[in-house]
Amino acid sequence: MVSPDQEAEWWTTSDVAAYLGVKVSTVSNYRKRGQMPEPDMTIGRTHMWRPDRVRAWHKSRPRPGVGGRPPAGGLEPS
Repeated sequence: MVSPDQEAEWWTTSDVAAYLGVKVSTVSNYRKRGQMPEPDMTIGRTHMWRPDRVRAWHKSRPRPGVGGRPPAGGLEPS
């Protein structure tokens, strides 16, 4: 997966997916379920975000086993 341009003014869904290290469909599902910020702009069917907004959102996301999201395997740490 190619890393998105860190200096770009806008990131597309593909750029966000590359930044997060997930598939484009995962980002689309996050967006549809309201699990990420709404796009800052949409042109046609292309959703775009400001990279700083995506980075801030990602930094604040709960991690597995932290902040209410269960760790892999569903077991809480002892």
